[in-house]
Amino acid sequence: MPVPARLPIPAGDWQSLVATRANAVVVGQEDAALRVWTAVWPSLEKPIHWVDADHLLLPRHPAGTLVLQGADMLTPSAQQQLFAWLDSEARSTRVLTTTPRPLFPLVESGAFLAKLYYRLNMLLLLV
Repeated sequence: MPVPARLPIPAGDWQSLVATRANAVVVGQEDAALRVWTAVWPSLEKPIHWVDADHLLLPRHPAGTLVLQGADMLTPSAQQQLFAWLDSEARSTRVLTTTPRPLFPLVESGAFLAKLYYRLNMLLLLV
């Protein structure tokens, strides 16, 4: 699948995102992140679950794609909940995350769970 027009990510990152089941973190403004999701939507494994960090409702289905908006806004308890959900042995869900700001400074300050950061950040896209 070619890189969509107006999508400011390198072709190699695009190919990695659509060709593998890697989790990804998209850092950028909401409109740019929305362009990424619109472009990759047809290639995402179904079912697709769209959740907001403010209202973290995790699906019961053990497969598919979880699109998480606003990862920087996850509370510490929601971070623990998401990590435990991802760490479930039967889980094969791909997670695509958006955040307007990089998560690593939050990890360094202790505001974001390091093990969750490394679980989510397999592919980093700055848009």
